Amino acid sequence: MKVLTAHPGLFNDDNVIESNISFVPFLNFLREKVSEEVADPRSSFYKIIIDKFESNPDTLKPISDSTDLSKYKEYLDLVTAAIFPVTTNTETDIYGIGVPYRFAIFYYSDLFKKLFSDDGKDLVAVPEGISVQQVKKDKITWLYKLILEKLYHFPMNYKNDIIHTLTAPDGSKRFVKVNIDPRFVDVKVKGDLPPLDYKLFCSKQVTPESMMNLLPPSMFELEGFVIWTVKDVTQSESLNTIKSLVMNMKSSNEVESYHTVERLIPTILGIPEITAHLVPFPVVNGKNVLEEQFATTDPILGIGNKKQQQHFFQLVLEQLKKNPNPLVIPDVDEAAIAAHPFLKYLPIKNIKSFLLCPITHKKEVLGMLELACSTPNALSADPLWRLQNTYPLLVLMLNRSMGILESRLNEVIKDQFTALQPAVEWKFVDAAWNYLLTPEDERKDIESISFDEVYPLYGAIDIRNSSVQQGNAIREDLQEQLELIRDTLVAIGQTIHLPLLEELLFKTNDFLNGLDNSLVAGEDMKVNEFMKQEIQPVLEHLCDGNDELKPLLENYFAKIDKTEGHVFKHRREYEESLSAINSAISQYLEKERGYIQQSFPCYFEKYRTDGVEYTIYIGQSIAHEKKFDNLYLRNLRLWQLSSMAHIARLTQKIGPKLKIPLETTQMILMHSTPITISFRSDERRFDVEGAYNIRYEIIKKRIDKVHIKDTGERLTQPGTIAMVYSYVREMEELKKYITFLQSKNILGPEIEELELEELQGVSGLKALRVKVNMDQQ
Repeated sequence: MKVLTAHPGLFNDDNVIESNISFVPFLNFLREKVSEEVADPRSSFYKIIIDKFESNPDTLKPISDSTDLSKYKEYLDLVTAAIFPVTTNTETDIYGIGVPYRFAIFYYSDLFKKLFSDDGKDLVAVPEGISVQQVKKDKITWLYKLILEKLYHFPMNYKNDIIHTLTAPDGSKRFVKVNIDPRFVDVKVKGDLPPLDYKLFCSKQVTPESMMNLLPPSMFELEGFVIWTVKDVTQSESLNTIKSLVMNMKSSNEVESYHTVERLIPTILGIPEITAHLVPFPVVNGKNVLEEQFATTDPILGIGNKKQQQHFFQLVLEQLKKNPNPLVIPDVDEAAIAAHPFLKYLPIKNIKSFLLCPITHKKEVLGMLELACSTPNALSADPLWRLQNTYPLLVLMLNRSMGILESRLNEVIKDQFTALQPAVEWKFVDAAWNYLLTPEDERKDIESISFDEVYPLYGAIDIRNSSVQQGNAIREDLQEQLELIRDTLVAIGQTIHLPLLEELLFKTNDFLNGLDNSLVAGEDMKVNEFMKQEIQPVLEHLCDGNDELKPLLENYFAKIDKTEGHVFKHRREYEESLSAINSAISQYLEKERGYIQQSFPCYFEKYRTDGVEYTIYIGQSIAHEKKFDNLYLRNLRLWQLSSMAHIARLTQKIGPKLKIPLETTQMILMHSTPITISFRSDERRFDVEGAYNIRYEIIKKRIDKVHIKDTGERLTQPGTIAMVYSYVREMEELKKYITFLQSKNILGPEIEELELEELQGVSGLKALRVKVNMDQQ
């Protein structure tokens, strides 16, 4: 029997500790059994084994794992007979006998070899999802716990189990628990054994690295063998995975969580050839609804036409509510489709066996589980009993989806309709209460909500040259697709001759020449219309009607984004990069929102453009139960400056991780005169009141791309903070904050004092500009 070992060089076990095969620890174990006062019924069998080994002195010596073990086969058979039950089957049971500490198995069942070796060669020693470094750490931990238990007799509570994910011979993914039993291993010391205090191990955690310094592995050697036994724990591990998914499911990972559960269900059922689909039916305003994100790949609902999708959804819902039992269609034929019209598209998807199971709780339909297979009669109701432990988790998952949808609905409602914050909500509550106190026949419009004498603080983080970057992404996508069309048309022309193809090739080259340097306004629309109206129909027709061209054209369509219908790579990279920056800024500001509210209640409004902008209002009229003082305003202005520095460093830090390099600029508007704001019911947001106050809004809208006077240079620059102001006293206050942050090495030493160009309706603006110390943490 060949010794199964891990890939050479993977662990270098020989360099860690000397280890040899030995039957002596096993024989000593049997001798103890034979000598026990209470006779073991198998003692006579054990004596036969002991006599057999003692009759051959070679079997009592250490054996190197490089030795040809075929001459020890009859002895290994006796070991196996003593250790494993007589009912053990080498073809169906999974077990092995290995060298201590090493990934080297010298006696094993046939199924062990199939599952744990690569084509009968190297041993698969590293489970899926675990690094080699982690396995090495686990091995050395196992070794030292063995040494401490065997030599120092410390009570060690250590597990010998490893969970493997592997592919069974039938193709299914299985979870197995591998137990490595070291009871037949002796640890021998080379020299004197150093003393160890057990209290040391009770009082603090001892790392493998510290143990290697305290007790080098070279001081010891191992003799004996370990027993590998394997138990299928697919059900329990799958359930644990689903539990974890449900507990950690949120809006951002909801769809992927469903996909993971769908991959686990065939494994739980033990039918790898089927596919599973789980679809929630949340309730909105008393009616079950279908979320498109769960229906795109569904056997019944995953069709292109949304109207048909909703029609089939209603048919399925009606079926599940009328009959809460599983619908089993062993053979999807015309009769089955006639009885259940929502199965209409199953044959087109090559589904020949189908099962539909409602997921219900308290007689309410929460969703459905579908099982599908391309083989007739592959499904029946029998395997469903294996889901009895999974079913409650599916109920929890679907209920969790309902909660996630409700949260999303509330977010939309608050974001789009009623963006109330705790700082100002009290005034809306007062207005609502006064409205309810008024007799119904005397009620008119609800009182207006306004806040007088509040100080505005405005900040803007903009993406530098965002329109240029977006234009470049569009041009590169169009150019890449036109080149793909050109190459495809040239290749088609070598197979068939059509003058129309030459005309399309001419247009394609003409568009390509126009895209060489820049993208003219409206050019992208012309190119997209050309590809949609002229190229797409021709290529689709040739793909359907010409088998010789089909591979070529399928290659073309494979490179086109299925959602957008175009090459979308560069635009997607730009959008992902823009989103990553905006998300990082938004998350930081959301976290800081809580911090600034602790000092004094204020209204914080944040919104996205190409970057992120925010406006903060603070004043006595907002906080009805706390006395306002200018120190809270100054504190907020200092926070505004320091937070902009943090954002500049944050965006620079994530810059190298972006697919498209993007830089941000930071700007603050200083406005020291209090204003009045009121809630506009039509737009569900706060706006300024009064002609003088409107000047503040005009400045906000027109300074985003303002230039320095007589230079043509943009005020906002990457790596800096620009502070726009109108009065000298505002400049002096800003300089105090700048000096403080310079002392903390947050801002650079230079301060630029700048005059700004005249803006429409606004004049006399000035600015300070200071660099951010990007190296400061």
